[in-house]
Amino acid sequence: MIDYEYCTKMFKIMKNNQKVEDICNELKLTTIEFKGLIEILSSMGYDITIQNENGIDIIKKRNIIKTSKNIKPNINNLNHLKICIVSDTHLCTTIQQLGLLNKVYKEAYKRGITTFLHCGDLLDGDFTKIRPDQNYQLFRRGFDEQVGYAIDMYPHIKGCTTYFIEGSHDQTHVKNGGATPGTWINKLRNDMVYLGTPQAKIEFNKVVFLLQHPGGGCARSLSYKPQIAIDEMETNEKPNIFLQGHFHKAYGTVYRNVHTFLVPSFMDQSGFMQMNNLKSIIGAYFFDIYSDKLGHIEYFDVEPINFDIKDIDKFDYKHVKKLTIN
Repeated sequence: MIDYEYCTKMFKIMKNNQKVEDICNELKLTTIEFKGLIEILSSMGYDITIQNENGIDIIKKRNIIKTSKNIKPNINNLNHLKICIVSDTHLCTTIQQLGLLNKVYKEAYKRGITTFLHCGDLLDGDFTKIRPDQNYQLFRRGFDEQVGYAIDMYPHIKGCTTYFIEGSHDQTHVKNGGATPGTWINKLRNDMVYLGTPQAKIEFNKVVFLLQHPGGGCARSLSYKPQIAIDEMETNEKPNIFLQGHFHKAYGTVYRNVHTFLVPSFMDQSGFMQMNNLKSIIGAYFFDIYSDKLGHIEYFDVEPINFDIKDIDKFDYKHVKKLTIN
């Protein structure tokens, strides 16, 4: 969530023709963070840019407001969206936490949320060819058993829709036998919509969401991977909200005027993660968004839903019941 008061304070501190390097040192910001701040100030209507003069980046600003963007509009004149964000459910592994996912869906239903976004690795997949030990951690194996389990057991609430992408674990079924889980889940569950892999855009009230399930390991700095991804995006292709699964981490920030989040999981720490000293954060997000007719976000409330070690059910896969609300 953008702190407009902080941004306005930073604008007042900056001086016209000041070197970017000097102000970054003064504010203890990296160059990338500072450029993101400039983008936010510009979107708020402040007349401020960075210009290069003789190889040196210089701040150019005028103490005027070009537009009224810094004046927040009446909330009653905006579009309202409530949405739940989940990822990495890894169904069919013995360390899944489907019971906790059911709790999130039930709570969302109580709050009137009917739209859910899933950022990939809905299934645990089949890595047995390259990671043989995974076979001993599965209670459903192969395409038929895992897709069948997801169709039977993924939460079903009348009037609610889950939009999802596939991740690297889901894609093992494609690599092993050319069968795409998302296609068949989409066909056999009319409340689950497959968007593609490894990323997809979807729009609500003209607010653009980009769901991504990247590869590679998690960086020690949680901001690093989403920042790199956003830096590679064309300016006119940037979403309003960028969601990354895969890392099993919880983190949120605003970068280059994009609200970006690492989305946690619904899986306990695996043996692979233990060997690599990686935690598996379990949880979800509830978003409450007010946007104008062009999709610009004016108010954004983010509520993280966090679970800790005492909430984990070591035998979830043995007795968890399907959540169905008609």
